[in-house]
Amino acid sequence: MSDSSVTSLLHRASAGERRAVERLLSKYRDRLNLMVKVRLDSRLAGRLDASDVVQDTLLRAAQRLSEFETSHVPFYVWLRQIARDRLSELYERHVTTKKRSVLQEQVWGLSQDSMARMTQLLGGTTGGLIDGAIKKEMLLRLDRALDQLPDQQREILVMRYLEHMKVAEIAVACGLSESAVKMRQLRGVERLRSLLRRDDSGSAASVRGT
Repeated sequence: MSDSSVTSLLHRASAGERRAVERLLSKYRDRLNLMVKVRLDSRLAGRLDASDVVQDTLLRAAQRLSEFETSHVPFYVWLRQIARDRLSELYERHVTTKKRSVLQEQVWGLSQDSMARMTQLLGGTTGGLIDGAIKKEMLLRLDRALDQLPDQQREILVMRYLEHMKVAEIAVACGLSESAVKMRQLRGVERLRSLLRRDDSGSAASVRGT
């Protein structure tokens, strides 16, 4: 949707027009569904359906629409944060007893499909470094490499490559400038290249030593 269309719907929704609220929120359903599916790892995916999380997010957004006017962020970024808060609650309830700040940008687990997609994308990004490896081994290696990245750097890669967010949206979500987001994205890919290459060398050495 264009900015003008969103603004028009927001004005009508704020005035209490129910149809405008429904239309506004429905426009972002697919993006939210993608975001949720990316982050539903095996610990949670068996308990919840992404569409239920999205529906709950949209209901909460409809009830809190007046809060958006003072948020000073793009509408999707505002919606996405509500979805993240909901996911944080669900992970705390079903996966861990350790309380976490719902405001903190963090990566929980990633779904197997997300890991496979990230592996495929980075296979091209890293010059085919992990092409041809057994799928399970690729996922394990990528998981180890991602775990060694700084939290924010890893989160930026997930948002950019898996959620397909724009740099401007990521900048607002992370509280960074667009140039800083681009730099962290570049460094994150370079760091993954280094970690995967080292992991690959270690695997090769292990094979030679057997």
